[in-house]
Amino acid sequence: MTDRSHAAAGPDPVCSGIARVSRHLRRLEALAARHRFRKRVVRALRGGAGGGTSLLVLMKAKVVGSLAGKLAIAALVGLGLAWPFAALAILTIVLAVASILSCEPTDLDGCDCRRPNARRERLTALIEQRRAWLAAPSGTVPSIRTFRMPRRT
Repeated sequence: MTDRSHAAAGPDPVCSGIARVSRHLRRLEALAARHRFRKRVVRALRGGAGGGTSLLVLMKAKVVGSLAGKLAIAALVGLGLAWPFAALAILTIVLAVASILSCEPTDLDGCDCRRPNARRERLTALIEQRRAWLAAPSGTVPSIRTFRMPRRT
């Protein structure tokens, strides 16, 4: 004897929802991983190109006498191109020391260089939502179309 009432009802909506949310979570995590990998590759290429170019210019220009000085300046330029925030931090320290020594204030109050990345925040929120739903699959199945970013307080 087979139970035809269960077969006629169709697949379990919670199981199909778990499978769909798991598939979306894997896709979103892969998207985040690709973004991190591309970011590392671009940072390495940008820093290497900037450092190498500045080393070649310093070799030709005879600005610094020793090879160690040329390598240090090339490394600083490469660091500035690879990690702009590190260069900004070094520049901030230099400006702070210069303003202390000269006793003049700096005009960095209106700087808006740290902007949030809305796409990265949305991706992180989508991943967190799916992980939370998969931990306790109850209620409606999360969907990208109905997703709303949580409000900041």
